[in-house]
Amino acid sequence: MFTVLLPWLADALVLIGLVILTLALWGVLRMPDLYTSLHAASKAAALGLAPILIAAGIDNRTILLRGLLVLGFLLLTTPVSSHAIARGYWRRQSKTVWQPASASLRGSGTASTVDDRTGGAP
Repeated sequence: MFTVLLPWLADALVLIGLVILTLALWGVLRMPDLYTSLHAASKAAALGLAPILIAAGIDNRTILLRGLLVLGFLLLTTPVSSHAIARGYWRRQSKTVWQPASASLRGSGTASTVDDRTGGAP
């Protein structure tokens, strides 16, 4: 009885994954800046591919194990890669150097600036 429902379950999981990935693509295209586009793309990586990978291994435990390993790898690396892309974009777009709000906050008459791009050298 349960073996009759397995193809239906696999098809349903694939459709769920495709709907999530399609909505994420629409989110990437509609978002106004890189940060919100990255948010949509990074959520789709895990949430959209998980049902598809599970559906691929629904009949074979070896393929299911490999799919879960791929999913675990995605869950570990997607936030790191999104953060690296966002930080690179921020560094490229940041033309001004950070300055304290007031010189009196540092206790001296002049405010020193620190540029993050040069490793903290003034």
